[in-house]
Amino acid sequence: MEKLSGHSIFQAFEHSGYNTRNEGKEGKILPQKLFEALKEFAGEKDLPWYSLTANGVKFHQFVGAIQVGNYCIEVLPKIDRFRKDEGSAQRILIEMLKQSGFISVKTPTESTLKLKQNFILETYIQMFIDETWELIHKGLVKYYHKDEGNRNSLKGNLLFNKHINRNNIHAERFYVRFSTYDKEHPLNRILHKTLRLITKLPVSQDAVCSASTQLTILPELEDIKINNELFERIRYNRKPEPYKKAINIARLLLLNYHPDLSHGRENVLALMFDMNDVWEAWVTKRLALISKKHDDRIFIRSQAKRLFWTGKTGERIKQKPDIIVEIDERPIFIIDTKWKIIDKRPSEEDIRQMFAYNKLFGSSISFLAYPGDSSVIQGEFYDPDENGECGLSFIPFLDQSRLSSKGLEQFFLKSVDYYRSKISYQA
Repeated sequence: MEKLSGHSIFQAFEHSGYNTRNEGKEGKILPQKLFEALKEFAGEKDLPWYSLTANGVKFHQFVGAIQVGNYCIEVLPKIDRFRKDEGSAQRILIEMLKQSGFISVKTPTESTLKLKQNFILETYIQMFIDETWELIHKGLVKYYHKDEGNRNSLKGNLLFNKHINRNNIHAERFYVRFSTYDKEHPLNRILHKTLRLITKLPVSQDAVCSASTQLTILPELEDIKINNELFERIRYNRKPEPYKKAINIARLLLLNYHPDLSHGRENVLALMFDMNDVWEAWVTKRLALISKKHDDRIFIRSQAKRLFWTGKTGERIKQKPDIIVEIDERPIFIIDTKWKIIDKRPSEEDIRQMFAYNKLFGSSISFLAYPGDSSVIQGEFYDPDENGECGLSFIPFLDQSRLSSKGLEQFFLKSVDYYRSKISYQA
């Protein structure tokens, strides 16, 4: 446990946990107050991030940060079966989130990543502050909106009937409808609300000072109700486009903040990511770049769906493999990503699923893609009608404790070569 700026930071790896008593070999002790807050929060929300034990908490496959009052728990990916290196895990997680498209930000600088015992949440806050500075320097977007009311001068269009009804004894006034051009834009209000949130969080003093300074530069803006629909309505045309990076981060922070001011309980800010989704997105994004680099006829299709079953009463079930690799719009192999460590033996459920994918999408080759040690184990389905194959691919994604796609590129090239040799042999 580390302390920074008056708050305590706990680090854990996925599928590990903390106890309120010193029962573990590593002696990680969870304060009772934090345990009670986590228990209370879990009781109000259907949380997949962690489960409660009799005397503590166990984290699942989700990574990120959970801020509870003056406490922060940072959950990191288990990037290596044997080694536990929090610093490397932090760097890799941030880079993987960036490359996988979970958030669109510029490459974090070394100074950003070295937040001295800080946690991932602060990294995202610093990224937001950096993006907001850029918007301020470029100039904030302005907004035309309609308004009406009594004015001392004729401005806009005179609303004659309302003017007569309301200004019988005020001949000096005009009831008008007019357009206002100011910075009262929803995007600016989102920035304003996010900055106010940052000043309330127990984060580094530098972050709080930067957010406070930006609030003095931005005009005083009305509060805005935050919900998912607000962000879904945003359309990034020419003027709002520079806001996209900052708004993506604001969305993460604001939608995952759970204040509780009425009962005196701790506020909670949770920024958690399912490592299965992160791994899938990272493999997909990197494969798209790799395929474009080597053969522009090869196309990486993500989350394609096909109807698998229809019930008598109208129920419909679709199958959607993570990745389909196509050449000339023809599937050459299918990939399903699995963020888990296995002993070279897949589950029967995973294998059955790949068999269904092969049959449904017309592919004879499929792969289960695990993080691992650069090896592929070939296997065949027993199919009386047609031979089908499913390989277990173990893909290294680290190079000297840095995120790397070299192992994925090698797997891709070998797989394409294998497919082509098989087709040539059959011909």
